Amino acid sequence: MSKRVGVIGGGIVGSSIAYFLSSYPEADVTLFEKASVGSGTTAKSAATFCLIDDSVAHEFWSVRLFGFKFYTGLEADEPGSTGFEQTGTLTVAPYKEYETYVKQAVDLTVASGYRAEYWQDHAKIHGIIPDLNLEGVLGAGWCPDDGFFDATMVANTLVRRARAGGVKIMVETKVDDITMSEGKVDGVTTNKGHFDLDVVIDATGPWARTTASYVGLELPLWHTKAEVFILVPAAGLEYPFPILKYPRFYARKDKDNIFICKAHMTMDLKDETHAGIWDPDNLPLTGGTDAYFWEFLTGELLEVYPRLLESSIGNEWVGYRAEPPDFLPILGDTPVEGYMLAAGAGGNGVIEAPTIGRDMARFVMTGEKSWYLDRLPFSRFADLDKVVAETQASKLQR
Repeated sequence: MSKRVGVIGGGIVGSSIAYFLSSYPEADVTLFEKASVGSGTTAKSAATFCLIDDSVAHEFWSVRLFGFKFYTGLEADEPGSTGFEQTGTLTVAPYKEYETYVKQAVDLTVASGYRAEYWQDHAKIHGIIPDLNLEGVLGAGWCPDDGFFDATMVANTLVRRARAGGVKIMVETKVDDITMSEGKVDGVTTNKGHFDLDVVIDATGPWARTTASYVGLELPLWHTKAEVFILVPAAGLEYPFPILKYPRFYARKDKDNIFICKAHMTMDLKDETHAGIWDPDNLPLTGGTDAYFWEFLTGELLEVYPRLLESSIGNEWVGYRAEPPDFLPILGDTPVEGYMLAAGAGGNGVIEAPTIGRDMARFVMTGEKSWYLDRLPFSRFADLDKVVAETQASKLQR
């Protein structure tokens, strides 16, 4: 007997779920995307995939590794399908706790069959980026094997393959309501009509608070700002530019320019300039950055990379991330039967999407709950104050 599954959201997470569901013959899957595949938050993603950064804790190393192998496997099978640029990553360690984390990442990377080193020799670090200010820097991790992807391209590749596997793709289809019968989800109402469903998976990212309200749930999700500047160096890029990671910001090449963004783990969910509950539909395509963000970047660059302050601004934009209070996604079932969540990946959606897709598809179709879903359920927020306190303590340590 087939199971009718609706996936709401055609971003990187929703497209991954649809792709993995397409491998189950008994799954009757429809993906609903109110705009175009890979738009929204996915289109405003740096899509960096670094084996030695701190974006995902080492507890979730297998999530990072599976995602990287999955994307590079797609690229090997179909060159150009992911937009992969192998730039390598330089992760700079300015203090001891961060150095320890980076060294562990190097060990995990090497043990997984990839190349990585930790350098305390400043000359080696300058061999990658000659004009960094390394005063007070303890060292840096270097991995030449990774780089960044094109998240919109990946989402479209996954949706194309999902469609080939029988998934129905409904673009420009806005879900206006999730309908219920006898306390259980029974379908969705859209601008193109009603669809009967057995299970709905919410992969709407920053829109998940609204979608969850259709079934009477209030999600512990806040919006944070992914504020980005595209810098045009005065003398151009005179050397191959890697992904550059510091604890508080990161940068990567953007054609001949530099894409630079604040690290999402630096966000304070209690600071209204960093976080709030906003309407993602009101985001402009470009512009909209806050004065505080440029001041933040100016301070960071003045200290560690003053040459970049000679750049002009080629473009700027803001995207919203959906952040739970512990900065980890909410996955799996909820108190509402038939309504499942794959939301709250924050700035790590590209990294986590393949594992989320694989594990959500298996859970929906077989009932088997992976350790990852078991670790990150909606129910963990029963004591919200405790979660917030533990997260703050963890962030201070890192």
